[in-house]
Amino acid sequence: MEVSLEDLAVRAQRGDRASFDELVTRVRPPLVAFLARRVPAPSDADDVAQETLARAYKHLASYDPARKFSTWLFAIGKNTAINYRVAQQRRERVEGEVEPVVADTPSADASDDPIWQTARRVLTEQAYRALWLRYARDLEIREVARELGKSVVGTKVLLFRARGKLLKEKVQ
Repeated sequence: MEVSLEDLAVRAQRGDRASFDELVTRVRPPLVAFLARRVPAPSDADDVAQETLARAYKHLASYDPARKFSTWLFAIGKNTAINYRVAQQRRERVEGEVEPVVADTPSADASDDPIWQTARRVLTEQAYRALWLRYARDLEIREVARELGKSVVGTKVLLFRARGKLLKEKVQ
């Protein structure tokens, strides 16, 4: 007669490494199949299964032998798959961020524009560069802030004041 998963888990709780190894041998294939439907790429299911089994081993003392071992393990697997997806999305978001665009000076044709000549004359270098990045290079505020090493709010204030200064200059 084959020993139940629950009995193997109890033995593993008591320190029997061979019982845990037997558990892994028996539950790994259905666990991988279960996880393959819950991670972005089915090929990632093996990695998530390995992490699930490592977590199960680490928290084996919290397993209640009155409950089915597979239910306990698959709950850990489900949570591990969720964590994996969140981490994967975070990695993709970070990898997908735009590299900073360094545009310290305008091109020759843009610097011939009277507005840019006035801006160069009346604004600080930082204010001029902020305007250039925002309007000539059409960068988002957060990208301009990153380039200038300022906060988004600080960049908005800088742009607001620079536009105001240009408007006053143009009126006079």
